[in-house]
Amino acid sequence: ADIINLSLGGSNFSQIAQDLFTEVRAEGVITIAAAGNRASSVPFYPAAYEGVLSVSAVDINKNLARYSNFGPTIDLAAPGGDNTADINVDGFPDGVLSTCGNDSTGVIEFVYCFFQGTSMAAPHVAGVVALMKAIYPALTPEELDILLASGLIIEDLGPAGRDDQFGSGLIDAFGAVVEAQNLVGGGAVPLTLIVTPAALNFGPQS
Repeated sequence: ADIINLSLGGSNFSQIAQDLFTEVRAEGVITIAAAGNRASSVPFYPAAYEGVLSVSAVDINKNLARYSNFGPTIDLAAPGGDNTADINVDGFPDGVLSTCGNDSTGVIEFVYCFFQGTSMAAPHVAGVVALMKAIYPALTPEELDILLASGLIIEDLGPAGRDDQFGSGLIDAFGAVVEAQNLVGGGAVPLTLIVTPAALNFGPQS
């Protein structure tokens, strides 16, 4: 694996686990983990291990999600959703839309559902890093750390610079891809669909 996403965790530290994550990082593998959903600054593992990117969650307004952990171990933030709100008034909860399997009838029915949590935020980051690796396969954990600290692949939220709620800031997928292009000597970024309306819906013509 080039990238590991860990949407799981607990409060107990393990030196054996720390040694493993140190070894994994030394092999060039980027590990990303959910910061936890306890609205607490108590370290949450594996996110709090040295060498693991700890991801807090923001809501639709880019505020720290009400459930998200925070503290000195947070490295960056990503969308985590909030199923208790509908701030954009689209008739759906402001969670992260995901794929689910409903087997209540004995046969799995594949459906969409809304989730919330830092477990949703962490794979947003893992997906962006995967885009970077697709363009620049040589990306190392150390280079990613430098890019995060530089502000080139994040949107700074909260106080200027790193803070205990958002870490370096909110992951910026477009900025990350641009920097990956720069790392391979430049090149054109794929064309992007740009629309003027605030909302765009695709569906059959009436």
